[in-house]
Amino acid sequence: MRYIVVALLAALGTGAALVYDIARPHVHPIKVADQRKMAERQSQLLAARALTVAPPAIARPTGLFGTADVVDGDTLIIGGVTADLWTIDAPELEQYCERGSTRWPCGQDSRRLLQSLVKGRRVACRPEGPPEPDGRFVGLCFVRDTPCGQDNACESDLTSLNLAMVEHGAAMDIEGQYMDAQADAREQKIGIWRGRLEPP
Repeated sequence: MRYIVVALLAALGTGAALVYDIARPHVHPIKVADQRKMAERQSQLLAARALTVAPPAIARPTGLFGTADVVDGDTLIIGGVTADLWTIDAPELEQYCERGSTRWPCGQDSRRLLQSLVKGRRVACRPEGPPEPDGRFVGLCFVRDTPCGQDNACESDLTSLNLAMVEHGAAMDIEGQYMDAQADAREQKIGIWRGRLEPP
């Protein structure tokens, strides 16, 4: 079929070529320019993305060890790093609990208990749970003479400060990790469970 069309065009001469040229679809020059601009814009965007440097990831400490300063009932500072005790929440420092008409500073009580558990000794913490977006350290912490990782003592949280705070009724279990210990503290009505409190 193609050979027949070519033969006809050859037979008809330049007039047929002119007809073919007129019949061939044309793209408007403005549309061509727009397509060229869009292609250039896409190239610029791709180049800009390639040059964009991702912000550096916040390094998460693999562990903490040293003398601990107690901030409140669930927060320590070790070597300048703030460590939140994983899966527990203690009353805020200024928070009060109530029993009938009696109010007491349960936030201060929780802090004093954690201070008595630490007693100026060294504390070792290992990270636990997903990293915090702001880089804060969250983990299990133990009163120890050596860092976590030198033996298997940090593998179990049975001797952790986290569990001890819940057992003494000085903090709430917020992830179901220490449900039994919390139930025992509530049954004994010790610490924050002596009365009523708003969740920290």
